[in-house]
Amino acid sequence: MSQKLTLLRENHCRPAGLIEKADKGLFALEANSKQGRTLVAKAPWKRLPYLEFDPSGLNQTYRDEATGAELPVFAVFNLEGSHELHAEIGLERKPSYDATLNLANHLPFSRAQKFIESLNQRNLNAHRAASFCYLLLAAVAAALVGLLAGPHLMDDPAFSSAQGPDAIFQVLILCSAAFFATLITGFLITAGVVSKWFPAKVLSLTATFDGLLPKETREKALRARELFDNLYLVVDQQHRWKSELLPLPASALLDPLLIGEKREHFGSRYYLIDQFELTKAEEYLVAEFSTGPE
Repeated sequence: MSQKLTLLRENHCRPAGLIEKADKGLFALEANSKQGRTLVAKAPWKRLPYLEFDPSGLNQTYRDEATGAELPVFAVFNLEGSHELHAEIGLERKPSYDATLNLANHLPFSRAQKFIESLNQRNLNAHRAASFCYLLLAAVAAALVGLLAGPHLMDDPAFSSAQGPDAIFQVLILCSAAFFATLITGFLITAGVVSKWFPAKVLSLTATFDGLLPKETREKALRARELFDNLYLVVDQQHRWKSELLPLPASALLDPLLIGEKREHFGSRYYLIDQFELTKAEEYLVAEFSTGPE
């Protein structure tokens, strides 16, 4: 068993008072009938043997020794979803997952952004230099407009001495318009130039699941599917992320936690269903489908 997953289970799980509905196994037609309601009222409640799981436990990272990147220790897969988990981390963005991978949103991918900044120093320096340049140009443009238009407006016979403040106000408007027009134009031009000559690098991470659930865990998952909105596997992904920027991943050694998600009005709650060791395909076939000699 993975020590990290075992500690995750021990430190971030607590007893849960999850009760199985008494009408489980009844069709809606039966449950709404008089006899069905009587049966439900007299049936004993069954406390389910699940532990409540605190998803903040997934907020753990390790530092890759070769690159210095800070990466999530765990990966999350939906039991009825893709066998790959993809994450693209940029300077200003981190991955976000939909409702079918809600638990994966607790993975600390944002910690890798410091590594992304180190990869994009030329891009960041170019953006800083460009920002200084177009701010300076905008200030120069505003000053030139003020120098050229100011005396002309102040000497305009249409403005009497009593209307001097109006002339000054118009000069300020012209200067502001020149400043912001130059600023926006400079931003758009330099953004395109910097992106072309100093493209920002993105860290693309992939976690791959390759295994089969043992028979007992599969049966638990099938029973739990009726109770939970999503079923997840949480795996130990340390040194196993795949990326062009990272060293070759370690061999897969997965012994996941099976987690159920139950959506409620104000969010989701998660429950530990099982921790198990994956079964190799060859062993699974022998255990499940082999028959003795006749």
